Amino acid sequence: MSQSISGFARIALVCWASTGVLFVGCSRSDRVVTTPVEGKVLGQDGKPLERATVVLHPTDTSAKFPKPRGTTDAQGQFQLSTYDTADGAPVGKYKVTIEQWYRDTPDQAPTNHLTPQMASESTSGIEIQLSKGPNVLEPFKVR
Repeated sequence: MSQSISGFARIALVCWASTGVLFVGCSRSDRVVTTPVEGKVLGQDGKPLERATVVLHPTDTSAKFPKPRGTTDAQGQFQLSTYDTADGAPVGKYKVTIEQWYRDTPDQAPTNHLTPQMASESTSGIEIQLSKGPNVLEPFKVR
C-alpha cells in the first residue's frame, strides 16, 4: 500500500514539475518586445476585404518569436498580434502573406478564396519594415 502512495506521489511530483517548466518556458521575460501595427487589406476591386488573415514572416531566419498575425474586419482593417491580442509585432523586416479561408456553403470544406501566390512568402510580393512606435501600414492590395 505504501508503494502505491509513493508511486502516486512520484507521478504527482513529475506532473507538477513539468507544469512549472512549461510556465517558466513561456514567461514574459522570453518575449521579444513588440510595437503596435495596424493596416488594411483591399480586394482587386479596391473594396475592403473581410475575413482575410495577414501573417508576417521575419526575413531574419534566426528570429525566435511566433509569427505576428491578424484578421480583417468588415472594413478590411486588422491589428497584428504576436503574443497577446493586438500587441503588435517585433521591429524588423518581414514578408507578408494573406489568405481568406471560408466555406461557400455549410456542407463544404473551407477554401482559400485568394490566389495561391498570396499565401506564399516567396510569391506574395509584399515586404514591410516595422519600426519602433505605432506602425500604420499602407493598404495591402491582393491579386
